[in-house]
Amino acid sequence: MQKHASEETHNPTVEEVPDEDLVAHPPPSDIPAESAPASDATLSSKAAGKQPMREQPAAPKKPALDTQSEELFPALGASKAPANAAPSMWSKKPAAVGKAANGRGPTPQMSLPGRYSEQIQLHPSMMTPRNQLKKPVAEVLRDINKRSKATIEMKSGPGGVIVFEGSGPVDAVRIALKEVANQLCAKQNLKVPIPMSVRGKIVGKQGATIQAISKKTGAKINISKQEAAEILEDDDMDATIDVQIEGDPFAVQMAKQDIEKIVNEHTSTASTRLKHIPAEYYPFLNQQLAGSQVGQNAKMQIPQYTNWRQQAPAQNPASFAPQAGLPISLSGDRQAVAELRAEIDRQVQQLQRQLMLEQMAVERGRHQFIFGNKGTSLNEFVKDTGCSVILPPDDDESETLYIVGPSDRIEEAKERIMDLASSMTMASADISRQFANAPRGAQNHARDVTRYLQQRKAIQDIERAHNASIVPDTTGAWNIYAPDNKTAMKARADIMSLVGGHPPSRFQPVDVDPFYHAHIREQAARQIRDDYGVRVVIPDEFDESPILLVYEDRSASPDYQLPRQPPQQSEVQAFQQALQQAQKHILGMLSGNAEITSREVEAPVKFHDKIRRHVDRHHQSLGEGQIPTQVSFGGPRQAAQRRNPGPTVSLRGPQDSVDTLMQSLLAFIEQEKQDELERGFTLTFDFPQQHANHLIGRKGENINRLREEFDVDIQLNDGKCEIKGPEAKANACKKHILEMAKKLEDETTHHLNVPAQYHRELIGAQGAQVNRLQDRYNVRVNFPRNKQGNDDDGDEGGSRRKDQQQPNEVIIKGPSRGADQCRDELLSLLQYVKDNSHTATVSVAQNQLPSLIGSGGKEMEALRLETGAQVDVPSARDAASENGRAEIKIKGSKKAVEDAKKMIEEKAKVFDNTITRNLEVERKHHRLIIGSGGSNLRNIILQAGGPEEQRLHNRMIRFPKTDVEGNTIRVEGQKSVVDKICSAIEALVKDQESQTTENIEVKPEKHRLLIGRGGETRRNLEQQFGVQINVPRQTDTGPNRSQVRIQGQAENVEKAKAHIIELTKDLEGETVSIPRRFHHVIADNGQFFRRLRNDHKVTVDHDGQRPPPKTTAPTPTRANGGSMPLITDEPGSSSHSWESHDLNSSTEEGDIPWTLSGASPEAVAGARAKLEKALEEAQRQDTIGFLILPDPRAYRHVIGPGGSEINRIRKKTGTKIQVPRDQQSGEAIEIVGSKAGVEEARDVILEIVQNNA
Repeated sequence: MQKHASEETHNPTVEEVPDEDLVAHPPPSDIPAESAPASDATLSSKAAGKQPMREQPAAPKKPALDTQSEELFPALGASKAPANAAPSMWSKKPAAVGKAANGRGPTPQMSLPGRYSEQIQLHPSMMTPRNQLKKPVAEVLRDINKRSKATIEMKSGPGGVIVFEGSGPVDAVRIALKEVANQLCAKQNLKVPIPMSVRGKIVGKQGATIQAISKKTGAKINISKQEAAEILEDDDMDATIDVQIEGDPFAVQMAKQDIEKIVNEHTSTASTRLKHIPAEYYPFLNQQLAGSQVGQNAKMQIPQYTNWRQQAPAQNPASFAPQAGLPISLSGDRQAVAELRAEIDRQVQQLQRQLMLEQMAVERGRHQFIFGNKGTSLNEFVKDTGCSVILPPDDDESETLYIVGPSDRIEEAKERIMDLASSMTMASADISRQFANAPRGAQNHARDVTRYLQQRKAIQDIERAHNASIVPDTTGAWNIYAPDNKTAMKARADIMSLVGGHPPSRFQPVDVDPFYHAHIREQAARQIRDDYGVRVVIPDEFDESPILLVYEDRSASPDYQLPRQPPQQSEVQAFQQALQQAQKHILGMLSGNAEITSREVEAPVKFHDKIRRHVDRHHQSLGEGQIPTQVSFGGPRQAAQRRNPGPTVSLRGPQDSVDTLMQSLLAFIEQEKQDELERGFTLTFDFPQQHANHLIGRKGENINRLREEFDVDIQLNDGKCEIKGPEAKANACKKHILEMAKKLEDETTHHLNVPAQYHRELIGAQGAQVNRLQDRYNVRVNFPRNKQGNDDDGDEGGSRRKDQQQPNEVIIKGPSRGADQCRDELLSLLQYVKDNSHTATVSVAQNQLPSLIGSGGKEMEALRLETGAQVDVPSARDAASENGRAEIKIKGSKKAVEDAKKMIEEKAKVFDNTITRNLEVERKHHRLIIGSGGSNLRNIILQAGGPEEQRLHNRMIRFPKTDVEGNTIRVEGQKSVVDKICSAIEALVKDQESQTTENIEVKPEKHRLLIGRGGETRRNLEQQFGVQINVPRQTDTGPNRSQVRIQGQAENVEKAKAHIIELTKDLEGETVSIPRRFHHVIADNGQFFRRLRNDHKVTVDHDGQRPPPKTTAPTPTRANGGSMPLITDEPGSSSHSWESHDLNSSTEEGDIPWTLSGASPEAVAGARAKLEKALEEAQRQDTIGFLILPDPRAYRHVIGPGGSEINRIRKKTGTKIQVPRDQQSGEAIEIVGSKAGVEEARDVILEIVQNNA
């Protein structure tokens, strides 16, 4: 006890911690230790020294306890740890040990297996100094023994520990030992890191779980009050929070055990990312842990690390810096992850002692042959040399390589690097020499060609073609790496030919402010390529080069082939014209824009995120077509990876846009600065604890959104909501939260019993149906999922565990009115689904599916529209089965299902009875079978009993296509119909093959007798005699012009031939010469010919002579625009218009023969007499007169009742009189006859008009 009272606090150093690799057995003076998962947090020395143990016989040969005995020290999760706290398996950083003093040694495990006798051992450093005890130790034990049914004794133990042994009833012993620890041990603070995902489980509903643990153990337990942003904004659910335990070591350890038990129950698996390990160790860890037995139930992902990133490796391996953006990922069984993490930490400590770093310079272009597709793999390199190589990044021009490995193997690694780097032969190509006299200089042109070919990926194509690697340089010096000299030379020749096809005349740089680069790329590049054949090469984001225009071709861009020959001189002018047009297009597009200006705004770095959001909102408000101002943070426009953020915001764009945004930013920043001064303002108000989860949201998304929206900090704690920030914003946020609480108070939850088979229809395609309900009624509709998730979002007071949702349970949650309406509509929809959920299946042949679906699904759509049923036809893959049948599913109302099933079954029955026959028929007969417009084919099908629908005919009888060889005609349908169709086709072919063909001579002028009007005579003859008659066309010449072909059966051909000969035999005829000037007068527009044919069966021809041209018929002058007669009260000479013309004024001279042909001499004679009479009349009718009356109403008096007056005038004067049918003003009465007769008729008409005036 003296030692206990006087011992000073001991703080071990790293050197004092025994190395378990060197010390196999700890000395007796050391505290016993036991190996445990390295992931558990380290206890303080006070907690570490306390260990309940089972009573056992003394072992005189062993001065120290066997801490490796699982029976004596069952594992409780405590770990052997160095002086510094070990990392937690759930955390990304070491777990913090709270205010515990004397963190000496590892933590022994507790075990309470004894029923009648138990003991605890305490290290003196864990106990309260004697001078601070209220009573001596012996007196404390005596008081405890008096009050308890158990007896406590104190004795010395191995290693200087003090053992307190209790005996008696189990419960009494444990209570007594706990009281000993409470009175004799100093208070201990311990922080136990736990995964954030199980925080709600430990807190329990309304804090019930954590309060029960505290009551049971006597320890004070509190969830660490970390900033909400650190807890809720982290989307990594494996992040940890601290549970702080305060009390005596015995109580702390029991509470820790209970908490870890809960963690184990809910985190059987774990995943974490190790960000504290330098990436330079990754290749060695990957090599050493690949076959390790540690953590077999865990998955490890170590990133490949071949190129340094932010900075080159430190010269001293112990100073290697971790890279948080490139972590090691561990996942799997929790214990296995912990073991694997401990092993990784141990390996890293060894590597820090074993590795060294050396630098080595290798030509930059050969770096590509060390690792990657053109070199070896990093794993192979480490395996072969025991070393790792770190290359500079691609955007760094450094040649320095960093070799990391054991000192005795560095030289071997260097040799291996030299072998890999020198494995390829190098050749050089200076493309600038190709055009040394380029107008803009050889170097500039080489840079232009390089930029263009790189964007065109032409260099990659050459690399693939020659299995080479090309390192282009903008100065024109290209390095070519190939397996041998021959390949290198071929690749070089290909490059030079490609460069030769791109002279300076194809290129035109355009200086455009970089501000417009993105706008040109998006809005103009494609149009310029399509319109002018010019490709626009836009510089990269941080490249200050001008825009480059390259003429390609007017053809489409995908079809363009890069030229490899110099252009002709005639083509150069076209290049220049297209380039000028493209340049003009770009400059015209940018003309009229304001001058580009740059401005900088002072803004603290802490405001940059808020400024980004403000700028985004500003840009979203811009009108269409406006180019947003460029905004960069931390300094002027430069490569982001080489910029350290500074307290500035740079703006670049048109003057007016920059000024507008700058004013907005200045006001925003000033407001933020003012708000910063008010950040201390705090509002606290009640918020219903049961709605805390809604306010927080999944992974804190709701509360984070409110923080961002109102720019305040929000904390929830046991039904209290605390808002910290500017007063105005805090009040606005409070108002919003209280309104949310009010809505949540009105929230109603309905649990509906909906059979699972209807869930899919109620949810709809991609959730369309349920989303519509949620949006309409502002509610949440939850259907059960296959796998239930337990999201425990809670606050300090506890968390609500979601009830397990039953498979047939649908939950509607939201405002009472909306929830009620949504429930009613969902139930109504459910009833509709039930009513339309009748199903049936129909078995059909697989090869019938295309015909059931129809072209473009027309047949199936028609079936759906007719029946109203939903018909599901399986795809070809799903329908495949051994029996050749497919199942069609029908769904809908009872009647719709029955109708659709009946229709499909009828079609299936027809199809199942359908047969297919193939007929071999020579192609020369196919046209005959089809007939004109498919008439023969249609008649064959209808006569065989086939369908009348035209669209089905082509499906029943299919002829080979013209571009396909073969004579097979495929006939498909019902057996009886197919047999009849085949018989008809065979009979038709047989009849065709037995037919004969004869030609008869028929004069061309008599062909019309065989054709008739519209071919009617020919069709009648073909039908009458059962033959085909082919009359030569008028365009035919030579002997064929008079050959009429007759095809058919021999007897039919003979009959048709005899009939045609009789029909076209030469008739009785007589020729009459008619003066040419009277030809058209007699013909009377063909009326005279028709009268002869109808009255006497006589036809007229002119022996091949062409009739004279028609002369222009005289017309009344006043009808052509002259003045009209006036309507006056008194008739007079000027009250009508009259003019006459000579009809025999034609200049035609000579005669034209009229040959009259008829069946008999009598008919011809009658026709001749009529012709002579018509000639005589034509000779007499030498005058035509036009009489225009002033009043159109007088025309009816000229005609008289039933035409009596006009007929009387015609007969009396011997003239032809035509009265205008329309009888409108200005229309003339036409009188034709002799001059005397015409004038007499005029006078009679005027007299009639005057008498009726």
